[in-house]
Amino acid sequence: MATLDTIIIGAGWSGAVAARQLAQSGYKVLVLEARERIGGRARTHTEGTHVPVDLGCSFIHGYKEGNPTKVIAKELGVGVDVTKPTESAIYGANGLLDASAANDLRDRLGRAHATARNTALNSTSLLPSSTTPLSAAFFDPDSALSTSSTPSTATAFARTLEVPFGAVLEQVSLRWTGWEDNFAGSDAAPHGGFQPLVERVLAAATHTGNTRVQLGETVLRIQEEQSGVNVSTDKGVYRAATVICTIPLGVLKRDAAHLFEPKLPVRRTETIQGTHVGILEKLVLTYSDAWWPKAGTVGSFTFLPSRTGGGEPKTADDVLASATLVVASFAGPSLPRQHPTLLFYLSPTPALGLAKFPLEEVTDAAHAFLTARFQPGTQPAKPTSSVMTDWHKDPLALGATTTPSIVGEGRSPLDFAELAKPLWGGRLGFAGEHAEMNHRGSVAGAVISGMREAERVNLLLTKLAEA
Repeated sequence: MATLDTIIIGAGWSGAVAARQLAQSGYKVLVLEARERIGGRARTHTEGTHVPVDLGCSFIHGYKEGNPTKVIAKELGVGVDVTKPTESAIYGANGLLDASAANDLRDRLGRAHATARNTALNSTSLLPSSTTPLSAAFFDPDSALSTSSTPSTATAFARTLEVPFGAVLEQVSLRWTGWEDNFAGSDAAPHGGFQPLVERVLAAATHTGNTRVQLGETVLRIQEEQSGVNVSTDKGVYRAATVICTIPLGVLKRDAAHLFEPKLPVRRTETIQGTHVGILEKLVLTYSDAWWPKAGTVGSFTFLPSRTGGGEPKTADDVLASATLVVASFAGPSLPRQHPTLLFYLSPTPALGLAKFPLEEVTDAAHAFLTARFQPGTQPAKPTSSVMTDWHKDPLALGATTTPSIVGEGRSPLDFAELAKPLWGGRLGFAGEHAEMNHRGSVAGAVISGMREAERVNLLLTKLAEA
């Protein structure tokens, strides 16, 4: 095969964006993807659902606030639905909380989080220590949460933040709380789901005639040569002037030691091992009708634990009863096409607990849990279909996305900058949500890093051609 300009490893968001940009600049690109599909952690599920449901990334966060994914969708003619505000409800151990109690919980969590951010913003060189967790501030005896008339309820509500974090509060660093300058505000869902959008991005690259995509091909070694890079797979060996590696951080933790030749620098390998990959799973229950209360107006339900103490949960029912759970209802008016589907966002503790049980058992337990908490007048029919993700066990992901900086000596947001730095004179680049300091853990991070690497490689190839 003729020498390529760039080999891109991975056909997720960052790889697709980089391939499109380089192909449009006239460079010859080969995209190698170990999965038998395009999208990476963008996975859109359609089997047994009323409409496509995204099991990985779900929304373009900060759609009106500058997220570049908006521009890509528009360029490719992909429509989006901007979400509308909906009501939310909080269920305590004894049932639905009234508006006053629910608002008090939201206010107290907001104040506790603001205090933590202020502590971080005014941190000295020594305090708070990088080993001090966010939970230390949240659960301090004088915090807004601890001074609630029901501190255990307020503490349980704070665990809702473990969903976007992908980590428990005891893991997240207080020192770097609120450091990221990420996109937020408005959210939008692409028509048809995220996976088809990534497919459209790569199709735009292949339509130039400059890009080839090979699926089901596992990269075994990336080797620096005198004037290029060799990539060996389970199906062949390819040579290019440059390589962009978009392998997820969880997989790099497992494979980096034997994947690169020469080996990565010690600082890079230490950063790979020290940066945390979070756990966030989804459990989707599809129903024939929306039987839960206020289905037409409430878009999100939060369930606080109804079971405390008693040791390690031994059944799926125990796991659900012991956890703080956030459940999205697609029957609500947030998106134009309502449908009777409930989606559990599973933070690390319930995700790992439920992973021990088969899907059928988890589905039955989740349906029983909802029935007990909602207490409908008649027994609702069971779900018509269900699906639960296992990104943390998926060998090509080994986690959802990176988390905010975790506790640990030397850990900081600079870890994400280190993960993004090119090596081998610029011939080996890195992209992905883990390689973008301000937007880690998001579609925006993957997109921005892919765009950055494409521009950097473009400049490098131009320089090499002029040498």
